[in-house]
Amino acid sequence: MTTTLLIAAALAAQTGGDAELTPPELTTKTRIAIMTIKASGVPEEYAEGLTETIATTVQETGVFETISPRQLSSLLAYEKRKELLGGCAQEACYVQIAKTVKADHLVAGSVAKVGEKLTLNLVLIDAAEGKALKRNNRESASASNLLDDARSAAIVLLQPILNARRGYLKVAVNVPDAQIVVDDEQRHEGVGQVIALAAGPHVLKVKRDGFYATSADVFVRPGRVSAEDVKLIPARETIEDYESSADLMRWGAYGTAVLAAGAAVAGGVFYARASDNKDFVDRYSSALAVDRPLIGTPEEAMSQRDSFQTNQALYLSMIGTAVISGGVSLFLWLSGDDPDRYEEFHSLTGL
Repeated sequence: MTTTLLIAAALAAQTGGDAELTPPELTTKTRIAIMTIKASGVPEEYAEGLTETIATTVQETGVFETISPRQLSSLLAYEKRKELLGGCAQEACYVQIAKTVKADHLVAGSVAKVGEKLTLNLVLIDAAEGKALKRNNRESASASNLLDDARSAAIVLLQPILNARRGYLKVAVNVPDAQIVVDDEQRHEGVGQVIALAAGPHVLKVKRDGFYATSADVFVRPGRVSAEDVKLIPARETIEDYESSADLMRWGAYGTAVLAAGAAVAGGVFYARASDNKDFVDRYSSALAVDRPLIGTPEEAMSQRDSFQTNQALYLSMIGTAVISGGVSLFLWLSGDDPDRYEEFHSLTGL
């Protein structure tokens, strides 16, 4: 299966689409029961809210057949084992409940107030192995924050199961060399590379120095490559530094282009003057050779020859300046960045 998944991931990376596989082990849902979180020193309603958040997170993975707390209670009542609901404190008891309702796994836990902090403890039970696969806990001084943390706690708790169902994520970012963090773990894969992840929900964070970090909830389905586009917003200082450098390069390109054009025009003028000087000297020399009337005095001929040499040197110098300036202008234009690249972020950063 691993080889097949890797081939699918490679194909999807090349085509930019999703590669979907349908082996039975990827489509068969695991049956998981969720017990109501026990409350200790906190209102029962709050514990029920935590339970609902965890149940929703489990359901959203798409890989579980979920037995809700209400369904669990009904099944235990049907099996005449409802007393198990209130008496579990050991793994063996949780395993017994899971087997009674024919669940492959069971999620249970408790929430308690310890001092000024609220503590959420979760456990994932494997019914077949008869033991806890993973435990996870979260602490917070805020009830609302702990309610939010319950989602990520559930995701982490489910990893032993989800890791057996792999999916893939490919992140596109509007800036190069951005760092990719998934579930608080920095990935070695870069932008545009395929990242192998456990199937299910994940928290994606993308960051780079000089830009505001961006977080997003992503969902990875088994055997598929999911694409996520992320746009990082540059900080005001980043935009100012970037545009200052880009403007300098662009104005440098404009300036050297004007210099190249001016040198080319000047070169044309000096070429025309040198041509006139040479024509005078050539006609004077021809008149001397055939003993014809001279077109000027020897002093004028010498002056024209000196002017020819000067204008020729100036012409060659201007042509060289035009070529070099043109090359510099082209280099600055091609290698310089677009000054308007971050124009769309001006209003967001107060520029």
